[in-house]
Amino acid sequence: MTLIDQTTEASAPTHDIDLVPTLLLQTPTPQPPLTGRISMGTPVVRPLTAAQAADGDEGWQDFLESQAGRYDYLLLSLVCSFRPSPDGAPFADAGIGIRLEAPGEPVDRQPIAWSISPKKRALPVTPSTHLKLTAKLMLVEAGVEYTPENDGREELFVVGMGERDSDPEWRFSATAGTPLVGDESLALIARVPAGAPAVAHITMAATIKQRRLGLIPYRAKLPPALQSIDFR
Repeated sequence: MTLIDQTTEASAPTHDIDLVPTLLLQTPTPQPPLTGRISMGTPVVRPLTAAQAADGDEGWQDFLESQAGRYDYLLLSLVCSFRPSPDGAPFADAGIGIRLEAPGEPVDRQPIAWSISPKKRALPVTPSTHLKLTAKLMLVEAGVEYTPENDGREELFVVGMGERDSDPEWRFSATAGTPLVGDESLALIARVPAGAPAVAHITMAATIKQRRLGLIPYRAKLPPALQSIDFR
């Protein structure tokens, strides 16, 4: 398998993200926005080319050459950081979505998420500086992706979905023994018709567990640098 270095992603400029409460009828009092709980590095985009493969492991050179003139493949990766709260209100869950779009192009020339990482994992994994790529450009996380509980129950910490669609997403869930705290690396390979534009629109939401009020949903107010990422 070919390794893709993520050192650049780890050093990308980081942005703090404000969380705005979602209004619910049963909420007794409006909640203030939250700051300092989530940050995200500016997503990094890299084209994947046969020339790159020729300089190292040729496992996916033949695949890219077979796609030349039909599709381009571009790697998007980012790191999101979840921080603990000073008042002890933990994250119950969070979600990050990416909508891929080729503005002005017909339906049959829209990009899709060819591969995403991670896909399924029961425990947090320390972010690696490398991703693994198979011969057909499928992403494989450098750590253990899925470890079922010994008693057969599935307490998944993160689930990725939407592979081969235009709207992939990742959902994180805190478990009894695993709080939602720390850095999480996400990556996708977008398959884009050759020469077509491609943009990734990012959305995020989270739920905070308050002692007195219970579960309070929030949506992320993303800065412009994170709202839309131009692949080209």
